[in-house]
Formats: sequence, structure tokens, C-alpha cells
Amino acid sequence: MKDFSSSRIRATFLRFFEEKGHKVVASHSLIPPKDPTLLFVNAGMVQFKDVFTGERELGFKRACSAQKCLRVSGKHNDLEQVGFTSRHHTFFEMLGNFSFGDYFKREAIKFAWELLVDVYGLEPKRLWVTVHNEDDEAKAIWLEEIGVPKERVLEDKTNFWAMGDTGPCGPCSEIHIDRGEAFEGKDLLNEPGERFMELWNLVFMQFERSEDGAMKPLPRPCIDTGMGLERIACVLQGVRTNFDTDLFRPLVEKGAQITKARVGIDPKVDAALRIIADHARATTFLIADGVYPENEGRGYVLRRLMRRALRYGHFLGVRDVFFVKVCEEVTNIMGDAYPELPKTRGIMEEVVSQEEERFLRTLNSGMALLEEAISRAKANREHLVDGKTVFLLYDTHGFPTDLTATVAREHGLEIDMAGFEREMEKQRERGRASWKTDEDTTLKPLEAHESLKTAFVGYETLEAKGKVQLLLRKGEIVDQLGASEEGVLITDVTPFYGESGGQVGDTGVIEGEGFSAIVADTKKWRQDVVLHLVKVVKGQVKSGDEVYLKVDKQKRDATKRHHSATHLLHLALRRILGEHVRQRGSLVEPTRLRFDFSHTRALNEQEIAGVERLVLEWVLADFPVKTEVMPFDRAVESGAMHFFEDKYGDVVRVVMMGDSKELCGGTHCSRTGEIGLVKITMETSVSAGVRRIEAVAGLSALDYVQENERLIQNLCNEMRSDRKALLERARKTLERQKELEKELSELKVLAKTGGKKDYPRHKAGDYEVTVVSGDGLDTKALRNLADQVRESAGNGYVLITKSDGNALTVVLACNKELGAKRPCGALLKAVLEKFGGKGGGSPTLAQGGVEGVSSKEILDELLHCLTQ
Repeated sequence: MKDFSSSRIRATFLRFFEEKGHKVVASHSLIPPKDPTLLFVNAGMVQFKDVFTGERELGFKRACSAQKCLRVSGKHNDLEQVGFTSRHHTFFEMLGNFSFGDYFKREAIKFAWELLVDVYGLEPKRLWVTVHNEDDEAKAIWLEEIGVPKERVLEDKTNFWAMGDTGPCGPCSEIHIDRGEAFEGKDLLNEPGERFMELWNLVFMQFERSEDGAMKPLPRPCIDTGMGLERIACVLQGVRTNFDTDLFRPLVEKGAQITKARVGIDPKVDAALRIIADHARATTFLIADGVYPENEGRGYVLRRLMRRALRYGHFLGVRDVFFVKVCEEVTNIMGDAYPELPKTRGIMEEVVSQEEERFLRTLNSGMALLEEAISRAKANREHLVDGKTVFLLYDTHGFPTDLTATVAREHGLEIDMAGFEREMEKQRERGRASWKTDEDTTLKPLEAHESLKTAFVGYETLEAKGKVQLLLRKGEIVDQLGASEEGVLITDVTPFYGESGGQVGDTGVIEGEGFSAIVADTKKWRQDVVLHLVKVVKGQVKSGDEVYLKVDKQKRDATKRHHSATHLLHLALRRILGEHVRQRGSLVEPTRLRFDFSHTRALNEQEIAGVERLVLEWVLADFPVKTEVMPFDRAVESGAMHFFEDKYGDVVRVVMMGDSKELCGGTHCSRTGEIGLVKITMETSVSAGVRRIEAVAGLSALDYVQENERLIQNLCNEMRSDRKALLERARKTLERQKELEKELSELKVLAKTGGKKDYPRHKAGDYEVTVVSGDGLDTKALRNLADQVRESAGNGYVLITKSDGNALTVVLACNKELGAKRPCGALLKAVLEKFGGKGGGSPTLAQGGVEGVSSKEILDELLHCLTQ
């Protein structure tokens, strides 16, 4: 093999194992499949985890993949080493082959050796092997069947891999390469240095570990292997570091080109360029998988990575948007192997540019604050940057704590994390004080009743018979609720939908022998326990009573229309805006819906109209709404939309209408035609990368349209216009209003000055100040007066003051030539700050205010400033 490009290395690996009977499986998203223990996929085996445990069958027993991986948290956290070593990365590709109860150690070892030696052409004498000290079987295969000399087969008791504290586990065998004496390092196990590099880890899953630590043999031993593409590329391409491979070199060069930095001169500069390159890869792939910068969860990891890269750009002297250009280069390099990159290029550019611009606004001020704190710590001979500053940087300037720590370490300091946590806890306390709820206290007694369970029958019927299991009043379990009393009623069966998934709870009535109660709301305590919030209006209800539950049909139907509308809106948004659109939250009520989704900019009129038209087409098509309960994995494989942030059970409910297919537990119409008209009423921003639309459906949409009709008709009546001419009439009216306002302002100035053009002038060195009183004029008239006097002031300043009780408004103006030398904004700011006031503006026109100061004092201070 002569072509050692990374794309060829990847393709060769997959083809080799495909020829050995393996199914080539596409890389999973960086978001783990239904695994709450992981923030990101960090190994090739993650997408097969439930296959190894026997929970899922694939239909094939051999697989291989090139898996996207990210290691930024937990025990596999390489973030702090990135850029400062030759081989650590946040994002990387793991090449792997897997056996699910098919072949075992012998085949796995032979496959690996054949690929490395016979296909990739590595010299056998450069390869070393480690095995677990108790794995005699693997050791024998390496020595006797592969023929590796015994001095290059080393025992290592750490060669053991486990999926977790319990579950499948087993010994592993690692293949290392000796890169020669040109690299520092002496001994593979004790002092490997850069000379010895691990290439491939072969994991032999042959045991099941129980909670007591005991291990028993697995009935179907499995194979899980992993080799980093970046490392094998480094070896095959004959370069010193992973950053010199064709996966990174173009990114480093792009960063150097943008920052005008020189590679290979200063280790700190090299590290900065490597970090920017590495984080650009992580950023580009995360956004392609639907992760956007946020303040929590996966989005915060992305934000941390991006801001870390931007800070290193700042270190290299960049003061403008640059990172997006490096991310674009990632797409150029890896787009062929990962088609999701070119597919999401546009949205990536928008997200990265917006985040860059946002952080750049606070980066300079934040760095100044941090440098001041560092200087203060050094002056006081302290070794920590104080926690208050760390928190202020985090809370106000958007500096992640690890970014602050990185800068501090560059100056030989650490950060006061304990002090930071104290400040963070103070903020949490303030938040808790402003958000008061007694729900936790109210429901605490339920914890003693684990056996409680409610069967929900509300998909099939709105009425049902049930039995009262438990009653709560003011946080206490009671035997009965009497007339006019409010409380919580739990039955064994209910047609009432408990608030969840964004859909509000049902309302209605619960009746029994001699009593009647209004259900004001319905909530869920657990997934299988429904709480009816009731007020008894007649008689009394007791635990154990047989009751009849009846949902308010009109409200339920209206809620169903809005919920089904959200599914169609979601699909329409993806069709109009792109497949990067994903639901980020929703609220479904009887009278409206709210839908949050991932997108970087406001929708224009054409896009909103396009979404509404698509939804209406699907409503008119009157598609049947079908539901099916199936295993989660089968639902995902069938193409059902699901949201990685949500937690799903092993069995899920899939709702289908037309081309829309989503995992959803809510209530829906039986056909799309029942939804009626859907009208978007508002489109706004929720946060960076998240937009919100509000809409109405069915009768609520009719109410909205009729209300707008009345408004338009009333405007026509007031403007004395028909509908076609209304907009033009409004434009002309507004234009005339502006003309009259301008005339009025000019008349005010004329009335004030009487056409006067000679005003008192004062010298200050080379400068001259014309002083004018603006008493009695509004803000607009003051600016008009400034424009008028400025024309006659020549190359001098115009100072206008207006007294209003104890307050003084000040305007300062000059021409462009003078403003370029001594800007009005900075000058007025300095003058007013002397007296505790505030002001600012452009170089040629500034305005501000102050209290308890005379016009003469302002003039004197201005003249003084001009002479400095």
C-alpha cells in the first residue's frame, strides 16, 4: 500500500474487514443512543453496547466501523493535554472491528496483524504487544501462532477492560509501535515517551462481573477493538505528530494563515494553533449532529470548546471573527467521508459566526479583568486567582472556568475553585428564593406508597370507572375530602392525561355516589401515577370509593388539534429550513401552541408563509394519524424523530401522520383534517441557536383570523380607506407626520433663537467652544439646534445645555475633521464623569446628563480638558 492518505487508510480498514465477512456499519452520531451514562460517544463499541449485553440482535455477528468520538469529560478527558502533546485530541475517529459471539481471540489477533503488516506494510520488528498477566491464551497466540519474539510480548496487569462496575468485561491486548531512537523514550511499560505509541487495543469480552465482584464466563464471548485513525495515519505518513498528518496539517496551516503566526518557532504558538485545529474539528462535527452552544449539557461542552479556541486566537493577536474559517476547512477535508458535514455547512457557518461575534464582545473586557486579577495575585504573592473574579468572568463575560484556569496557569497560578463554588451557591440561593413552590412538600407523603399505579386509558376513551386509591390535602394523606375542599385524588384507572411532554393536563369532573368534584388540572408524579387536582363541589369523597371520571371533551379536542399541529409544524420547518431543525421544547394548550426549535436566525415572511402552506396541504390531505407501540431501537431504525436529550423507556409510542413520524406519548387527532387551519402568530428568539414560534389551530385559528379582520376593518374606517389602499394611506400618513415633526422642531429652535447666529465663544488653547442654551427644547430640537449652530461654528465645538430642575442635559457637537482629533463622545464622557454624570456618543455628536451641576461648571471643565 503506497497511498497513505487518511481517507485511503480509513477505506482500506473497512474494506479489509468487509472482505473478512464483517458488516460495514456507519458511524453513529456523537450523541449516545439511549445511554444516560455518557455525554458523548467516546468509543466505537458504544453503538453496540446493548448488543454485547444481549439486549438487542442485529441480524449479523461481525461488524466494523469508523466511529466519530469525543472525549472531553469523565475518565476519558483529554482536554487539558490537547495541543501540548503529539497525540491527544478531543474529537477523533476510532477504527474498530467487532464480533458478537462469533470469532474470538485467535481471529481478532490474526486479523489485526494481517492488516498492520501485510496490508499497511508495517515492519513486524517494530511492533510490540502487551497482554494481561493472566491471559495465557492470548499470549500463546502471539508467541506461537503469530511468531512475535517473547521479548516483545509483555505482561501488563492493567490490560483489562470493563463496560462498567458490572456487566461484560475481559482482558485486552494492545499493539504498540517502536518509532525509533529519533523519539525520546526507553521502555514500553515504564518510560514509553514519544518513542512507543499504542496503535490498536483488542478487547476480549469473556466475563460477566456481578455486583459482588465475582466474574463468570459469558455464554457468547465477544470482540471489541479500537484503533485511532489519527495515530495510524501519523505512523504510515511518517510524521512526528498527529498534527502533522493530512487530517490536521491543513487546519493548522489555515489557522497560521489567518493569525499570521509562524509554525515551528515558538512552542506556545504551535500549541495554540493545534488547539484551534482540534477544537474546530470537534465544533464542526458537534454542530452537524445537532448540538448548538448553550449554557448546560452538551451545548455547554461545545461552547467551552469554541471559547477555548477563540481565546487562543486572541493569544495569537486575532481580534475579529476567524474560527469559522478553520471550521469550513474541516468540512473541506472530511466532507467526503462524512456527508453530514457539507449538508450542514450553512448552519455550521451561522452558528459558529454568531457564537464568535457574541464572545468577542466580552473577550477583551474579560481578559483585561483576568489580567488585573493575575497582577493583583502576584503582587500579593498569592498562588490563586480569587473565586469572585473567576465567578464574575463565568457569569458576566462567558468565560468557562477551565479557560480561566488555563490562562492562570500560563502565569504560574491556579484558580480558587472553592471560592468560585461559594459564589455559584450564592447565585443558586438567590434563584431558589425567587422561585417558590410547595409541590415537593405537598407530594412528599407519596414516597411511602411505591405500589401506587394508575392505568391510563385516555387514548381510547374520555370516560372511565375507577377506584380512589389515595387522597392528599395540604401535603397530608387523608381519608376523605369534603365539600369546598381542594386536594389531590389518585385512582387506579383514569382517562385524564397528566401534564407531560409539553402537553398540559386534562380538566373535567370526577363523580361518585353523593359527591362531585371538578378536576382543575392533571399531573404525573411518576410515569405511571396520575394526580388529579380537584375541588369537591358537592358531598364528600373517600379512599376506596368507586368513581366515574369524565374528561372535558371540548378542551381535550382543542389540545389534540394543537398537539398534532406541532408534529406537522416540525416536519414543515425541516422541509423549509433544513434538516438541522430539531424540536428543543414545546407547550401544547387548548388555545395555542408554542414550539422551540434549533435554528440560527429569524424566519422571514416567505419562510413563515411556506411553513403554513405545507401544514395546510397536509391537513387538507386528511392523513390518518396512526400510533404504534414498539421497542425503542426499532422505532429509531424505522426513522422516527426522537430527541437525544429526552429519556425514553425500552418501549415507546410512535405517532405517524403522513410523512411525520415521532416518538410521542401525547394525545392526537385521529386524522390530520381534524386539525383545521394552523396560523403562526409569532416568531422570536429564545437563545443563541434556538427560535420559537407560537401558533393557533382549529377554532383558535378562526378566532385569531376574525380578530385580525376586525382590526383591519377598524383601521380602514379610521383611515377612511378601503383594504387595497390601506397600506399606502398609512405610509403617506406616517411620512406626513415625520415632515410635521421636523417642521415643529425647527420652529421650536427658531422660536428659541430668533434666528440668532452669534453666540458666546470661549477659547481653550487651539480650540474654540460656542455655548448655547437649550432650555425648553426637547431632545430632537436640541440635536437640530446643534446641527444648525455647528454649521456656523467652523472648526470648533458646540456646547448646548438644558436645565430641567436639578438635572442638566448636555449636548456636544463638532465637524468631522475635529471629531477625528478629539471625538465628542470621549470628551463629553470625561467631562461628565468628573461630576458623577454619564455621557457618550459619536465623534461628531454626543449627549449626556448630570445632576446638581451648573452650565458654567460644565463649560469650565470642558475648557480644562481641551487644554490638556
